[in-house]
Amino acid sequence: MAEPSSASSSFKDSSLSSGPSSGVMPDAKAARDPQGHFTQAFKLAAVRYAVACGKSQRAAALDMGISDKTLFVWINDARPDATGIVDVQQFDELAQLRTQNRQLLARTLRLTAERDFLKKCASYFATPTNGGSK
Repeated sequence: MAEPSSASSSFKDSSLSSGPSSGVMPDAKAARDPQGHFTQAFKLAAVRYAVACGKSQRAAALDMGISDKTLFVWINDARPDATGIVDVQQFDELAQLRTQNRQLLARTLRLTAERDFLKKCASYFATPTNGGSK
């Protein structure tokens, strides 16, 4: 975990370390999208707060009202290399790729169900009827 004095120097993107919200604790209750997921802006604010506040990750997560494991994942996602530098662009890209992956998996499940239904329909209509009409 970065120390408070070196927190601003450990950010690759200045927008993450500067601004009025760098020391402000984000509100987890107001930071959800219509599907109930945390917004990307909240995730960035949470990572910014956890690194800059000088508290442990667990204490910072409790302050924000989120799971410490969730915050740990977000911080690890924001620090892709061993240097400890937070790369906002990669963090955003990773979130976008995860969203796209969820959408593609849901589409795959739907298409698989449709295919299976069509296979059953085709086999039903392909079987000859017993007796038939006279």
